[in-house]
Amino acid sequence: MRVESIGDFSAFRREWVIRGRNFGDGQVEITATRFDRYMGAQRLSAMPKAKRGESENTEDNLMDAAKRAKQQVRLRCKAIGADRMITLTYRENMEDKTRLKRDFDTLRRRLGALGGFQYVAVAERQKRGAWHLHVAVCGRQNYRVLRSIWQSVVGFDNGNIHVRNPFKERGLRHKLAAYLAKYIAKGFSEHAMNEKRYWTSRGVVVPERMSIDHILSDDPVQALKIAFAAAKRVGATLDRCQTFWRQELGCFWLSTREL
Repeated sequence: MRVESIGDFSAFRREWVIRGRNFGDGQVEITATRFDRYMGAQRLSAMPKAKRGESENTEDNLMDAAKRAKQQVRLRCKAIGADRMITLTYRENMEDKTRLKRDFDTLRRRLGALGGFQYVAVAERQKRGAWHLHVAVCGRQNYRVLRSIWQSVVGFDNGNIHVRNPFKERGLRHKLAAYLAKYIAKGFSEHAMNEKRYWTSRGVVVPERMSIDHILSDDPVQALKIAFAAAKRVGATLDRCQTFWRQELGCFWLSTREL
């Protein structure tokens, strides 16, 4: 463990916190996060903070909000077992996001009347200004019914749907979740600070993040070893897993595929 003097602070210690979520089907997410604990931190935490949306760093706040929304989209896609994506489009150059939400609400209510409809939806704005909606769902859908209802909402000569599974190989739902989540960060500047960036069906239960380990170490390798061992300990496979590592930020993320 490294101890140093920094400015008016007496010393700090480097810690790694390892946490994880288990989705119960072989998919787990493990994170290892570095913290530098400074003496006098309580004094810093007592300093007044700007209220949400009032900071001068508006762009930074928007990006932070986009990152949180991106995480929620990814987690909720995994929680519902999303394995394919529907894209709802307009033939016209439809630039009203409020209308998009209203039209989608009508669609989901009609689908809900026919049976259960779980979804995670993210809006995307094209370069020409038109909005369309990407909707992650689980299992085969009756696409004729979907298209018929959507066209009855937006106009039979106006609306269309596109259905695809970007990762057709079995066991890669975790990649589809990440694929949909990327649209959040892609268009973060199109949203107001407190505006909802995604829509999801009610009752989606995201597994709680559980503490795995907490170590004092200046060596990130030790923390990463614990993260990989934790995934294997619950029976997850590391074949075709996804990882993210930013050494300068002290941030590691591991996502496994379903079994």
